[in-house]
Amino acid sequence: MSIRSQELLLTWSQECVELAEQILKVLEKEREGLIAFDIEKITSSTIEKTALVNQLKEKRESLKRLSQVRFGKSLSEVESELSNDLVDKWRTQESRWRTSWLKLSTRAQSNQGLLKHSLKNVDLLLGNLKSLFGNPGVYNQSGKRQDLSTSGKVLEGRF
Repeated sequence: MSIRSQELLLTWSQECVELAEQILKVLEKEREGLIAFDIEKITSSTIEKTALVNQLKEKRESLKRLSQVRFGKSLSEVESELSNDLVDKWRTQESRWRTSWLKLSTRAQSNQGLLKHSLKNVDLLLGNLKSLFGNPGVYNQSGKRQDLSTSGKVLEGRF
């Protein structure tokens, strides 16, 4: 196995960690926008996040292909193919990757929860505004709001 392939593996692994850390920073910016309800900040961070996630996906897929094609092993098994002086670097990289990925997924789930909560509050606010302006809501026996809009629905009549 060539040293160049091993170094390329480490380089691409490092790039994956850096991309994950960049996405984490963008998620922090997104969270600030969600808390402040700053639509411009939310939109810009969503665009930036999408671009970085696509880059990370491509780089991670390339890393997996490199491992499979050059070494004939999956990423989890490639350590056995590395030279002794690169094994410690690889372990450090993989540890950083797992830590970054865990932080990233936790933050993304947290932001998603905050977004769902915010949308629920906006819906409640909208309902309150409608009732203030003379469009009272209709609720069923269990207290859930009923949708009475008839657009796009077929009404059944009985005689």
